Amino acid sequence: MNPSQKRPVVYAGDVVVDHAAANSEPVGVSLGEDHVPTPREKVHEVLRVFKEVFTQLDREKQARRGGDLYEATARIDLKTQVFLEKEGKHVNTPNRIGQVPGIEVGDEFQYKAELRVVGLHFRTMSGIDYVEVEGVKLATSIVSSERYDFDDKFDADVAIYTGEGGNVISKEKKAEDQKMIKGNLALANSMKHKREVRVIRGGERWDGKGKHYVYTGLYLVDKYWLEKGVSGKSVYKFKLCRIPGQPPLP
Repeated sequence: MNPSQKRPVVYAGDVVVDHAAANSEPVGVSLGEDHVPTPREKVHEVLRVFKEVFTQLDREKQARRGGDLYEATARIDLKTQVFLEKEGKHVNTPNRIGQVPGIEVGDEFQYKAELRVVGLHFRTMSGIDYVEVEGVKLATSIVSSERYDFDDKFDADVAIYTGEGGNVISKEKKAEDQKMIKGNLALANSMKHKREVRVIRGGERWDGKGKHYVYTGLYLVDKYWLEKGVSGKSVYKFKLCRIPGQPPLP
């Protein structure tokens, strides 16, 4: 599908499936015995299975309400991710730098767990994903947010991204200055080695019901600096510029 075309987004929870469908056989696209699924078809199939499994687990969760508190409140998206990975129903592994097969600019997702099962962003609990190449940490992707706590910004083809660490958004831990380690170091190294970084923009859904994530393409880290964050502690800021020649942003 042309990424510039407006296409409807179906979120997990909107699809009704039975238990058998949620536990179906390994991922495949039914287009004839001789058909070899394209990377795009594989991604669509993984997301379809994700939604089916999510819906079934959500039904079971609703049925358990009033019973075991943990089971009734457990993160269904993460449980769905674990199920798919256990059954081998995920694509584009291991993590990589650059474009991910089957993913297009403008693709939307409701959960970070979906980003993981299609190979777009693997560290669901962190905004910066990275790999180590010959002993050097290099960023593969970031998930940006425009929440007040982060103060990330998008302006045309430029993204200003707040680094990780320092407990800057935790209400239970004391805020600290961010350090040039882990994901922050990976972004700095990506700038030094001129390696592209995938950017996923997080924000509120159009209907106000939770978040969604939009893949905006490949960027290069232009520069970074330290400044005082909203917590009063020092945070790293990274300026990323979108690589020309990609499909337009939605």
